[in-house]
Amino acid sequence: MIHEQSQILSKAGKEPGFTVPEGYFEGLTSTIMSRLPEVEITDVEAKPTWWMRVRPYVYLAAMFAGVWCMMTLFNHLNSPMTNLQRVAEIAGGISDEHNADEFVLSSGVDAYDIMTYEDSVYGYMIDSIAGN
Repeated sequence: MIHEQSQILSKAGKEPGFTVPEGYFEGLTSTIMSRLPEVEITDVEAKPTWWMRVRPYVYLAAMFAGVWCMMTLFNHLNSPMTNLQRVAEIAGGISDEHNADEFVLSSGVDAYDIMTYEDSVYGYMIDSIAGN
């Protein structure tokens, strides 16, 4: 393989294949500029479109809407209402006319929350009856 490389180098040579004529880059700029057509440059005032005028206000309104959504979400996540309070709220809203199972399932309360609520209510009732 080394023998093949030396044969290729001896046939092709070690000099680059392309050369630049002497003084080519010295007159390149003037040659290119002489070939370009003369163009008159004028300043044109761009009139702002309706969107260009309204865009900052739309972005500002979107920013405030995003901040409002984040604050609402954080307020909802940090609300002091516990699962027991939610179950109590749901239990107070259930009447005989409504399907209780559907109401409980749509509220996101599971069986553990209901049992915990029942234990706390019945425990309170027993304590109040016993006089404790």
